[in-house]
Amino acid sequence: MVTGTVLRRHAGGYLVHSDELDAVLQCPVRARLKKEGTSIFAGDRVDLDEVELTDNKERGSAVIAARLDRQNLLTRPYIANVDQVIIVQAIHQPEFNSLLCDRYLVHLQLELPAVRTFVCVNKCDLATDEEISALRNIYESAGHSMIALSAKTGLGMEELRRQLAGNRSVLTGPSGVGKSSILNVLNPELHLKVDVHEELLVGRHTTSASELYQVPADHGHEIGPGWIADTPGYSLDQLRHPEPAEVAWQFPELAQFAEECKFSDCLHLAEQNCNVLAHVERIPKSRYESYCTIVAEAQQERKFRQETSQKVDAGAVKYVGGEQGRGKAIPKLSNRHRAPSRRKEKQQLHDYDRAEDADLDDDE
Repeated sequence: MVTGTVLRRHAGGYLVHSDELDAVLQCPVRARLKKEGTSIFAGDRVDLDEVELTDNKERGSAVIAARLDRQNLLTRPYIANVDQVIIVQAIHQPEFNSLLCDRYLVHLQLELPAVRTFVCVNKCDLATDEEISALRNIYESAGHSMIALSAKTGLGMEELRRQLAGNRSVLTGPSGVGKSSILNVLNPELHLKVDVHEELLVGRHTTSASELYQVPADHGHEIGPGWIADTPGYSLDQLRHPEPAEVAWQFPELAQFAEECKFSDCLHLAEQNCNVLAHVERIPKSRYESYCTIVAEAQQERKFRQETSQKVDAGAVKYVGGEQGRGKAIPKLSNRHRAPSRRKEKQQLHDYDRAEDADLDDDE
């Protein structure tokens, strides 16, 4: 049995790359998997059967016979078995947004907690060394690796290529920061569409589907090529929020002080004897501001969930044990789950008997 990695959905089936054959195969899914409702996404490892190669051995066809167990699954877009996530931000055009970068970090740490996450700052040819150094100090002190890039000049691209080698990676970040341009530099054969807004001089979003692209390794490099996927940007309502008291644990520079707080549910905003507030000058200002904003968003999200989960339609409840105000409200069963009343059953039986008697009179 040959195994392979799904690259993308294609023409009613999937494009699958087999490392064993070093070939790309067009593969429909076996009917049994469809009946079982087995989902298959880019990045999934699959078993292949009925393999047929073309004369040049580079392409061919096969049938997906089974999907192997997943290591993890990213849900926007769906990409399986991710080794690391690269958050791309531009330092200028558009301007670096620390709150947006921190939102991405929190979201991805919740979505893929065991996956490496690091920050790539693109368009560094437009920045000074002092600006780059300041960002590096902020994120590396928080335990996140940072790579300064320029898809235009090639700055940092070899460092990124080494990081990608042998891994399955995901590029994510807001629209227009140059993710597709970075991929074109890593693999010039891709020719991905890149669009630029003429007035704002920022990239426009052009990625619409999930697909894995191969990143060739350097010549003589011991580690094999890597695979990387581009993703569309997230809107605010698509980002995951933890419980308010859990936000601090997504910020390592806060977490080291939060462990010594007097109360386990301390939000580190205005509480007395808060150990984080006592050391707040040792936390980068932008990171603490991001923390405060994300805590507020998490509180709003929790309130919304509580209100929507407790809302009860007045027509869908009944009161037992007393008058409304003293009785207990319990949800009514839908007709689908309600047992028929005895009165209704007797009435239906009576109607049936009458109809049967009428039929007998007609026959006579």
